[in-house]
Amino acid sequence: RDVVVGDARYVVLIGLCTHLGCIPEYKASKQMFVCACHGGEFNVDGIQTYGPPPRPLDIPPFKIDGTKLVLGETSPEYEKLVAKA
Repeated sequence: RDVVVGDARYVVLIGLCTHLGCIPEYKASKQMFVCACHGGEFNVDGIQTYGPPPRPLDIPPFKIDGTKLVLGETSPEYEKLVAKA
């Protein structure tokens, strides 16, 4: 989920709980995404740490175009990241 583009680092994920599709809220004080629907929690890297979510937050298709991160298109970088997830 970590993507480096130039000098910038991004965490690329889809903000929908993998349990039932609710939208988790980011709680900066806990550095966690917390889903109010059923109590699922994800760390800042989108990895589930508590509750009913069966897997980490999903990774959207992306590609790196020079110094830009382009969402919605697949690339070798995306395929490599998904294979590790």
